[in-house]
Amino acid sequence: MTIKRCDGVYDPDDDSYLFLNIEEIKGNVIEIGSGTGIITLHYAKKGCNITAVDISGEAVVCTRNNAVKNGLKVNVIRTNLFDGICNLFDFCIFNPPYLPSEFPDDPAWTGGKEGNEMIKSFIKEGQKHCRILYYLESSTAPIDKEYYSDLKFNNVRSITYDFEQLTLVRVETNAKYR
Repeated sequence: MTIKRCDGVYDPDDDSYLFLNIEEIKGNVIEIGSGTGIITLHYAKKGCNITAVDISGEAVVCTRNNAVKNGLKVNVIRTNLFDGICNLFDFCIFNPPYLPSEFPDDPAWTGGKEGNEMIKSFIKEGQKHCRILYYLESSTAPIDKEYYSDLKFNNVRSITYDFEQLTLVRVETNAKYR
């Protein structure tokens, strides 16, 4: 698979690769914050019916172009998280911006003042649309999982750096459509 990096779009990095090769991901899938499309294209190539969304116009174009370059069919939409999304999905994937910013002016690059606001919004909205959620969490901005007593959280894999640990988290929802 060929992924072209694009100006103004988050480049695939170690965190992106944590999402690849998850055996259970099949069927209808949505990736929130698709960036270059590396995760989206990986699952499209495995036969998933995938929708990719991003708040950034540059990222939407980048994902779409990378899909065409690789001969993959992907539905790409510009929106913020699940805004305007009515479909139901088997899996929702989100590699969020997770760095805190005192002035979180760009939701494409910052995770909010605490660093986890985007993740909280993803979980809140995602459980209305998805059976299973996958997201990345930084040890510098963990969420209070006890707040979500009706959801089941499991850590899948992680990468440790000198300054933080990034963990891929799987969440079983109580989505009503199952």
